Amino acid sequence: MIPSYRAAFQWQSRAVLGRHLTVYRRNWHTAALPPLLEPIILLLAFGVGLGGFIPEFAWRGRPVSYLAYLAPGMLAYTAFMTAFFQALFAAYIRMHYQKTWEGQLVTQLRLEHVVWGEVLWAATLGTVYALIVTLVLAGFSVTGWLQLHWASAFLVLPLLFLAALAFATLGLLFTALVPSIDHMNIPFFLVIMPLGFTSSTYFPLEGDSPWTQAWLVLNPLHHLAEGIRLLLLAGEPNHHLVAACGLFLLMILILIPVDERLLRRRVLGEG
Repeated sequence: MIPSYRAAFQWQSRAVLGRHLTVYRRNWHTAALPPLLEPIILLLAFGVGLGGFIPEFAWRGRPVSYLAYLAPGMLAYTAFMTAFFQALFAAYIRMHYQKTWEGQLVTQLRLEHVVWGEVLWAATLGTVYALIVTLVLAGFSVTGWLQLHWASAFLVLPLLFLAALAFATLGLLFTALVPSIDHMNIPFFLVIMPLGFTSSTYFPLEGDSPWTQAWLVLNPLHHLAEGIRLLLLAGEPNHHLVAACGLFLLMILILIPVDERLLRRRVLGEG
């Protein structure tokens, strides 16, 4: 295993993760409020409110309500957006404004440990926020508004952690590339937001166009949303889960060395 990947299992990377966790715990009660309220508001506004005007529709040969369709998509979207946002905005602030990275790099830590620490922290937070969404969905199930196969939910969280790891590496790529924090709106609104909404998260994405089919085949977020949906609505393990895992692992293997190389040039002036 080459050093870039071996660093993920070394204590220095866990130390970076522990540092971020310590800082987060100081204001966890306010930091956890948005991920708790957001799914409740979205499920009520779109799933119950808008969904009340949408009759049941056929999805993969079975009738589903819009609320049932939306719920798994929100899980995928939460892991995606939380991990990416943390690896983009929060990591950039720690790198550029707070000078946290500089302080870490004068210790026994190397840049690859800082990179992996950021990725692991973003993935951890993305998984925790997805767990909060899962608890909200459980509350909707108790009310009778939502029926899900909860026995399959245990398979979802490890997959969401892997997904958040992959999307965190994508976020760090933009952190390494954007010239200033003012330019972060460009990848966020021109790349990430379109990706989030055209991945079968909030509405079915179908079509016979070769371009549409290619997008669906190569889009890891689409496979994540559809795989979770088949698990929670039908209790079926499916090929989307395998495709999602493969694409996420490929993203991590490719982007970690790229992130490290670009950040080494930006932070240390090397290469």
